[in-house]
Amino acid sequence: MEQRLPNLDARLGTIASMVREGSVCADIGTDHGYLIAWLAASGKIPFGYACDINEKPLQRAAFTLSEYRVKEKVKLVLANGLEGLRDGDAQDIVIAGMGGDLIWEILSAPRWTRQGDYRFLLQPMSKPEHLRRRLWENGFAILRETAVVSAGFPYSVMQAAYTGQRREISPAEAYVGSLLDDRSPAAVCYVGRAAKLVREKVDGLSRARQAGDALRFYQELLQELEGGALHEGTGCL
Repeated sequence: MEQRLPNLDARLGTIASMVREGSVCADIGTDHGYLIAWLAASGKIPFGYACDINEKPLQRAAFTLSEYRVKEKVKLVLANGLEGLRDGDAQDIVIAGMGGDLIWEILSAPRWTRQGDYRFLLQPMSKPEHLRRRLWENGFAILRETAVVSAGFPYSVMQAAYTGQRREISPAEAYVGSLLDDRSPAAVCYVGRAAKLVREKVDGLSRARQAGDALRFYQELLQELEGGALHEGTGCL
């Protein structure tokens, strides 16, 4: 009988494509467990962990794993962030669907994440600029970054690893990473949305008294974002 696979949306599908073949993967904040079930059922990973801080998502994940006949290939872990994993349990770690600050809090909590063998698949729902800046300033390099549009909304998926080399990044790199120079439709959409949000900040500060340095900062950032990609007419904003 052919192995059935869960249907992944474009966002989860992009994350799955960046997981390394043959690695043990941990999905932090697994929710329904579709991603880890797909990875196990497709044979891309030999074993995995579905981790969540709450019992109900793990119950949903258990149902998904059973439905796709991979419950023996995935261990359910009730824990906060990475607290349920030990050094070496998994090589690829997905932290997706959360704010950038929370993703960094989870990633940076254990000391063992600061080893170059690990790969972190990160997908922030908000404040991606905070996440990118903290990664680079703390010795984590973003090895790959891909934009994807799912249900009309643009997301960024990052693959990061610890290198120990710290560097400061520009405001534009913090806001859109390497996607500023990417001309794919999804990246153009992502940069366009970032420019739209910054433009709203500029408009608000322009009406405020004593905006000063903050207004100049966002004006310069907006100019760089708007110059980096032709983002009008993408139909995804």
